Amino acid sequence: MLLTALTFVVGSCGDDESTPVVPAYLQEGTDTRPTTWQRPNYSLFELTMSVQVQLGDTLAAYQSSADLMCATINDEVRAVTAPFVNGPIIYYPLSIGGNGGDQMVSLHYYCDRLHRIYTIRDWSTFNAAAAPTGESGIYRPRFAQ
Repeated sequence: MLLTALTFVVGSCGDDESTPVVPAYLQEGTDTRPTTWQRPNYSLFELTMSVQVQLGDTLAAYQSSADLMCATINDEVRAVTAPFVNGPIIYYPLSIGGNGGDQMVSLHYYCDRLHRIYTIRDWSTFNAAAAPTGESGIYRPRFAQ
């Protein structure tokens, strides 16, 4: 009888523990690897903006060699890259084609492990003179869907 009571108490204690909730943007999706993200013809553009981007949030834990980073201007692909690994550092080197002016660059990240595409609309103004690693270190945009 004592064993039965002890089993009941231990079993009910386990029910009180909360299971960590995974945010919706980290749950597996249904997106497939984008086939329309192709390297642009850079001869069509007057300038390029070179940036190095690292994942700056919890998505970094889900990175794989099958991921892609894409930059667009007015929904036109201007740069695409797979991750580059340099020791423990993983980053995405982008050479974004543009023609100057006030063009806004949007970033898109395809995460193969989560089967999701994340987007930051109007992430930055196109600037061919921008430092590739930003003003205060490598660019670390925060993607959420």
